[in-house]
Amino acid sequence: MAPGTACPALVGPTAVGKTALVTALARRVPLEVISLDSRQVYHGLRIGTAQPTSAERAVCPHHLIDFLSPRATYDAQRFRADFVRVHGEITARGGVPILVGGTGLYLTGLREGFMTIPGHSPASLAAVRAELEPLPADEIRRRLAAADPASHARIHPNDRYRSQRALEIFLVSGRTMTDLTASQEPDPALGLTFPAFVLARPVPDLDARIAARTAAMLGSGWIEETEAALTAHADDSPGLQTIGYREIVAWKRGELARDDLAPAIVLATRQYAKRQRTMFRHLAREGTWSPDDPALLGRLVARLGGST
Repeated sequence: MAPGTACPALVGPTAVGKTALVTALARRVPLEVISLDSRQVYHGLRIGTAQPTSAERAVCPHHLIDFLSPRATYDAQRFRADFVRVHGEITARGGVPILVGGTGLYLTGLREGFMTIPGHSPASLAAVRAELEPLPADEIRRRLAAADPASHARIHPNDRYRSQRALEIFLVSGRTMTDLTASQEPDPALGLTFPAFVLARPVPDLDARIAARTAAMLGSGWIEETEAALTAHADDSPGLQTIGYREIVAWKRGELARDDLAPAIVLATRQYAKRQRTMFRHLAREGTWSPDDPALLGRLVARLGGST
């Protein structure tokens, strides 16, 4: 493969350890991180979206982080445009781009092309997605079977991401994914490939890390950060629908007891991590790795063209 035709991706569920690994990697490769995270785009939501710290960002440039008002909706189409722009800027100055994050939808879109959904707004798609996200996988499959039998038959029963995406398309457009796919040309980004290194930990370990991180974030000003955001933005702003913020908002409204706040955030985060693990099993073209595997750093350095 010709140099520059691949943009590696370091992906994995929330709290798995992506940021620490990429910080170590940046000390060996002059890389620039393109965030693959639909929540870290929001300005002023640093703690709850686990944005890299100032010290971590000083190690290497980070892009598509902390730039968007929480009032704005950010979707896959906008990510594609931002990715194309930022990737081009990085490569033009001789930098080494790497995608890092946990939003598998964006990686799949870069690989397979982004479908244009007629007759919808970003807000309508966000509303449908917010309705579907809490549902169990079997309910998503049941609704998809009724709405789009062809996609239900084609998509593997364990592939929640594709099942939900097909259902979203039907709900916002009234047309099936099969119909739209047949009527549109694929839209790959730049003719690049996106080899993915998927990070994973045993579920009990990841669950413990999620609980510990939630406690640390609450102890570091997450509630105060949410209160500050609420002074400038409506509590139903897209950014404040992020896990954790919505639970803090519910507590502020009196809908959740203070003692139940951390457990509610932990539960929602673990459920989200489970969905991420399911999605990433289908994306692991460079294998699934423990973040603590000493061979991983060397493999990444070699893939990025750095010095071992």
